[in-house]
Amino acid sequence: MHDFVLFDGGMKKLPRAHQYIGVKKAQAEVRQKKGGIIWHTQGSGKSIVMLLLAKWILENNSNARVAVITDRDELDKQIEGVFTSAGIRIARSTSGRDLMKQLGQAAPRLLCSLVHKFGNKDVDNFEAYIKELEAQPSLTVGEVFVCVDECHRTQSGKLHRLMKARMLNAVFIGFTGTPLLKKDARWRMA
Repeated sequence: MHDFVLFDGGMKKLPRAHQYIGVKKAQAEVRQKKGGIIWHTQGSGKSIVMLLLAKWILENNSNARVAVITDRDELDKQIEGVFTSAGIRIARSTSGRDLMKQLGQAAPRLLCSLVHKFGNKDVDNFEAYIKELEAQPSLTVGEVFVCVDECHRTQSGKLHRLMKARMLNAVFIGFTGTPLLKKDARWRMA
């Protein structure tokens, strides 16, 4: 029960059944350092699932860091608001440079950012750039767990490859309310 009670703006809340089941299944995968996809319909409380999972990860792994990644500024602000209302401090990156700085040091342990901040506009040869990033040691500190909101939109192309190259050992957990097709399995988060 401890892992599933939160206070949102002073109001005690418990997860709905699908949120509880999603967090429990994610915990089992995270223990094995495996990622995956959590699918809940739109408006079903994916942000609360992220919060409960991030809180559990940070409480149960002293070396863990959690990055919550979204693809729109309004979602980034919403995530920050959800965590803040629950009394959980989350650092919001202000730029790509700030994001990489945050990932390269031990604190903050919990951060949120836009996926676009992983990009680099000055790259002529993307494939060579990816190979260069993958050949370098990871710039991240700690065991990084990445929660990607609306993962169906950003995790099949260049931004996904950049995230994986910049955080080589991270565990990726995708969240979406959009039905996924088998043919799209190439972008699997794990």
